[in-house]
Amino acid sequence: MKDSCNRTIKHIRFSVTSDCMYNCIFCDKEGFIPQTTLLSVEEITKVCDLLATILNVTKIKLTGGEPLCRKEIVQIVKNIHDLHLYKDISMTTNGYLLASKAKQLYEVGLNRVNVSLCSLKPSVYKYITGSNSLNKVFKGLKIAQDVGLDPIKLNFVVLKGINDSEVEDMINFCSKTGNILQLIELHKRAEAIGSELEIYDRYHLDVQPIIKDFEKKAVKTLVRGEMQNRKVFTFPNKAVIETINNNHESCKGCTKLRVGCDGNLFGCLFRSDLGKNIKKALNNHHSISQYEEIIKEVVYARKPYYT
Repeated sequence: MKDSCNRTIKHIRFSVTSDCMYNCIFCDKEGFIPQTTLLSVEEITKVCDLLATILNVTKIKLTGGEPLCRKEIVQIVKNIHDLHLYKDISMTTNGYLLASKAKQLYEVGLNRVNVSLCSLKPSVYKYITGSNSLNKVFKGLKIAQDVGLDPIKLNFVVLKGINDSEVEDMINFCSKTGNILQLIELHKRAEAIGSELEIYDRYHLDVQPIIKDFEKKAVKTLVRGEMQNRKVFTFPNKAVIETINNNHESCKGCTKLRVGCDGNLFGCLFRSDLGKNIKKALNNHHSISQYEEIIKEVVYARKPYYT
């Protein structure tokens, strides 16, 4: 299914909870504040079934808050896997509980993880996240790799004056571990959850100069046209770095549909207000064509935030 800008939906980003044990200074809360109760495990499974059937998507990423805070997370992953509709089931996590959950998640069908890693320095990590748990995250990364989750990507949000001096250290870390580095430019929080311009103004760093430097150093450069036109660099030390910055090209290449933990379907991190909640409809047992109309309405409402 294509939106009004001729962008085909290829990926689902599904929040399963708004709970998190961290308090990161840059948190975007996945672009929304829940308005109703959480979707049940059965409702999550049904939505995943509907989206795969109607949109013909085969990729889904589970998020939060922190998805591992959801006590039924292993069952949720198993149910999605057992639909036999998704070829790629992934998760974004802060890694705090990964050591205890990685093996179970892999065994029920999770393919890969993105782990938020904002610093390699314990003091900086604690300042950004509010949690003195960097060693737990390192342990979780090792166990996730050992059980077979692959690839493991590290989400590194660059913050001016805090961790921007660690870019080279992160690249070297990924060279040694085989993890993929996702270098992410800080963005403004969505209007739907309230603006935090003070945080943005204080810590935002234009990553274009860093990307230009990567272009000079890389032995290979690709553009992920199916994923927001992200540039992917391979360095001489075998490190692989994806760059995520916010601009028109990113919007033009966006292929995501988002689902909030309360059932809100929306097409843009910054515009959850253009979404539609599907929770009530799930309990009315609509026909597939009625669900298709709900999803189509949301998809057609997608508009590029950066123009």
